[in-house]
Amino acid sequence: MLSRSSVKIRPLLAVRNHRCVRSSSDKANGALNNIAQEKSIEGSTNATDDAISVDGAVEEGKSTIAAQCVQPRPIFPWRSSPEPLERLIRPIKLSASNSNDTEESERAALDQYYNSEYFTKGGPLGPGWPSPMEAWFRGALFANSMHLLGLSWPKVLFPFTRQQWVDELEWSFCHAFSRGVQGMIDNTYILPENETSKDEAAQKDENEGSRFDVNLDVTLDPLPKANEDEDDTSSSESNGGKKSDTSNEQEEEEYNMLQRNLRQLYQSARQHSHPSKVNIVLKTVPQSATIESMYPLFGLSRSLVEDHPNLRHTYRNLMQRLQKQHKEAMLAGKKRLNILEVGQFVIEGLQEIMENSAKLSRDGNGAITIISQVSIDCKEVFCVRDVESGEVIQGYDDGQPRDVTHLVRFEMLVRFDSMEEDWELEIGRWQITDWDDLLDGNVFFA
Repeated sequence: MLSRSSVKIRPLLAVRNHRCVRSSSDKANGALNNIAQEKSIEGSTNATDDAISVDGAVEEGKSTIAAQCVQPRPIFPWRSSPEPLERLIRPIKLSASNSNDTEESERAALDQYYNSEYFTKGGPLGPGWPSPMEAWFRGALFANSMHLLGLSWPKVLFPFTRQQWVDELEWSFCHAFSRGVQGMIDNTYILPENETSKDEAAQKDENEGSRFDVNLDVTLDPLPKANEDEDDTSSSESNGGKKSDTSNEQEEEEYNMLQRNLRQLYQSARQHSHPSKVNIVLKTVPQSATIESMYPLFGLSRSLVEDHPNLRHTYRNLMQRLQKQHKEAMLAGKKRLNILEVGQFVIEGLQEIMENSAKLSRDGNGAITIISQVSIDCKEVFCVRDVESGEVIQGYDDGQPRDVTHLVRFEMLVRFDSMEEDWELEIGRWQITDWDDLLDGNVFFA
């Protein structure tokens, strides 16, 4: 366990008073289940309209291959569903109830079990993890995270004080989510020409006697091609050189409520999504929250990995070294490493990672990133409609609030001075890095 002497900032206050800044975008990632992921594509790549036939002749019309691989972008990247993400649901393991079942069918059932999203996408821990791990291990990660956020070990271990702290943090996450979504809307969709519709929607909502933390009802005209090209140019100029960012720019990014990649997702959807006028309605208010997981990443932060990309696979390399130790022990005629030997190896590896983090950081301080994934239950109205045709493109057209669940991913950077014998931890602020896996977790460490 890491010792600590004092904490400078209370974490439960850190979810408030964040600033959202307007940011241009240079790419869009897949957002809904029917949207193809385009992470590796900078800007937008258009499929050719010409196709080569079997005999080599050129056929007019869109390529059928392109039609299968390049799907339309979302108008408004959003998931509005009462069901949790599939990776949060542990599948039921089918038992061999029929003695006539063949070995092949049992193997197929087992493959289906372990190929579920719960196991392939990290379960409650999420993308970046090879498996959901055991419940006791997730609990240990949660407890260490609570301690790093300022809760003493007696309070972590005592159920009443622990639950009181968790309840307060979950409610703060609800508040942070609604403020983050509203900030994104204000910076991306509520432009000067749309201020009137924003005021009208707020007045209508007030007259109806309903209250929503997030209230968007706006009609968007398609951006002219010239404006899109101009936005893309400014985007590439402002975001093209990550390594040239100054420490002030990185600090400003750290204190944004939404992480840069998530802001860029909505900027890109706003610029490129649809050729005709659309009406977007999103009204939501959080009702409750449940922390699905919380874990610390010792020695890593987003800014550190951006400056030193070779650190991205630090933990994967640590596991490979552990597997090598196991193999060497067995080749020497010994058994696999016991739990004490594994624990000692992991502690020494983490100590090395922490020291390396302090050496490479710009301010000489080590870094610990705490990641929390939170299911937030909301009352929500969501609909995207084509104004001319009246077609509902996303969501529901009845205007009725529905019970929905969003999975929101938060990160916080904790700094420490490795030169001191008892590390003094400086706790930062929570930042939203993804919701509903629209960015596949927006992972920076795997």
